[in-house]
Amino acid sequence: MKTLRAISSQKQRSAFTIAELLLSLTIFLVCVLGIVSLQVLGLRMNAISASKMESTQASLKTLNTVRDSVLAASSVQVGNGDSNTFTVTGTIGNALQVYPTTNSSNYLRFFLSTDDNKLYELNDDNTNKVLTMIAPNVTNESVFQTVDFQGNTSTSSREHYAIKMMLQFSQLDYKVPTNKWEYYTLETEMTPRTQ
Repeated sequence: MKTLRAISSQKQRSAFTIAELLLSLTIFLVCVLGIVSLQVLGLRMNAISASKMESTQASLKTLNTVRDSVLAASSVQVGNGDSNTFTVTGTIGNALQVYPTTNSSNYLRFFLSTDDNKLYELNDDNTNKVLTMIAPNVTNESVFQTVDFQGNTSTSSREHYAIKMMLQFSQLDYKVPTNKWEYYTLETEMTPRTQ
């Protein structure tokens, strides 16, 4: 049978000293700071990944818009142009004019505006002109090119050709701690189905 004095002496031995309490508190704070740092890093990585995914999605949407128009076209011309004019070069330029039907007054024009570095789609269907921005932050000046089956620039008006589209983008990835710009290139070749 234990006496009261033996019980009270056991309680005194089981208490923490101040040194032990400070040590355990320090370990706890280091663990909490590590977990908070990991959370902040995760949020930063999430923001970077979301930015890249959004730019990839927008780029692929642009690619699909141009590709679908070229594949369904009656004829396609490469040249230089803007929302008002178009000059056929046949080989390389900042604009692509797509004729969905044999009616030459009904066309789609994709062109790069060097004033604001954006790729636009101009839809002229004889009644009105609709201008739509489809890709921002394009840095290259020559977007469209006529190529042969080997990928070389096609200088003659041969029957079989492809349209090469190359878009070089510049996008602000994130601002903290400093501005970081991301550069990437989207390149594809399309052949009108009428060939």
